[in-house]
Amino acid sequence: MILKTLMVFVAAWMCTVVWGQGTVQAWGRNNFYGQCDVPADLGLCAAVAAGGDHTLGLLPSGLVRAWGSNDYFQSQVPRDLGKCVAIGAGVLHSLAITATGTVRAWGLNTSGQCDVPLDLGHCVAVAGGGFHSIALGVGGTVRSWGDDSSGQCKTPLNLEKCIAIAAGNEHTVALQSDGIVRSWGSNWTGQASVPGNLGPCTAIAAGGYHCIAIRSDGSVRAWGANWSGQCIVPADLGACVAVSGGTSHTLALRTDGTVRAWGANADGQSDVPSDVVACTAITAGGAHSVVLAAGDLDGDGIRDPDDNCPTIDNPTQADCDNDGIGDACAVAAGAPDVNGNGVPDYCECIGDLFPNGTINGADLGILLSEWGPALPTTVSDLDRDGAVDGSDLGYLLSQWGPCTN
Repeated sequence: MILKTLMVFVAAWMCTVVWGQGTVQAWGRNNFYGQCDVPADLGLCAAVAAGGDHTLGLLPSGLVRAWGSNDYFQSQVPRDLGKCVAIGAGVLHSLAITATGTVRAWGLNTSGQCDVPLDLGHCVAVAGGGFHSIALGVGGTVRSWGDDSSGQCKTPLNLEKCIAIAAGNEHTVALQSDGIVRSWGSNWTGQASVPGNLGPCTAIAAGGYHCIAIRSDGSVRAWGANWSGQCIVPADLGACVAVSGGTSHTLALRTDGTVRAWGANADGQSDVPSDVVACTAITAGGAHSVVLAAGDLDGDGIRDPDDNCPTIDNPTQADCDNDGIGDACAVAAGAPDVNGNGVPDYCECIGDLFPNGTINGADLGILLSEWGPALPTTVSDLDRDGAVDGSDLGYLLSQWGPCTN
């Protein structure tokens, strides 16, 4: 049995679910457990969550994958879990919301953090703390269970409808629909004392003993424990759309999809790799960081947001008519490509065999002179089927006249 006194510097984290396909990237502490070793067969994910020394990924199919520390089976996804719509991670336990809206939890359960209340009802978000769990109901209600030694499970009676939740080691944070941030539980580092001048916010997160919020103007504020500078927001951070807190470090997702990190860095958790770009979700573990970055669905080396044909390998990004749709996708969608060269026929004049800008008798003469079996170099074999025949003749005649391409 693990004593809570041994967990003083261990945090818990809440993952904001952002639907969309992306690749998982992780960095920071990876000793012994492999929490940053993203499975080679993981593929694209729709959401990520980081625990103390383990990581969860939610596939677009709804299946949950987990890797890293498994001392208390927190990375052993229940076989009967089924499809899920949201995930969360505590220090040594994991949570998920199934497709039916029910909450499941597994891993360390010394304080009942995995004993989901039978009357919980349908939920839309979950978060794991050090030894407690919280859930956000469909109506904006907040429920907590597990360790309540610091009052982290005692939801304030005057708490209004909420739209987001987060859990620290021994404190809980909620964002009301009116933008007001509420926090309760342990306050020995001031983490439950929301700044009076914070103003309305759009997002929240909780680290081990600190809190982070995004104000309505996109600026980030942090309060609570600051022994590693985790609450010192960089002056040049700029507007952000998501935040997350680890044991002693903080992550922020900027509006341009780039990630910034500050605070503890003994394990490199705040050293954001240069190739971490176009991100849609972030989550901070004990001493590791994880992001959901725009994927490369076709594997051509170009991330999907920048790929003019994200479903087909097209590293050259050829786009003959500059309409923003790659030639590969245009052809796949039905654009004529008689010669099969990957360029839509409307961008080239393959029937102009005697190149003069017009398909006429000169071109017809060349075609008829090469009638019959064709070599790969035979220009009159317009459809590249190994023979100059009626199909080539028909195409040439259909394009008769000025060649505007």
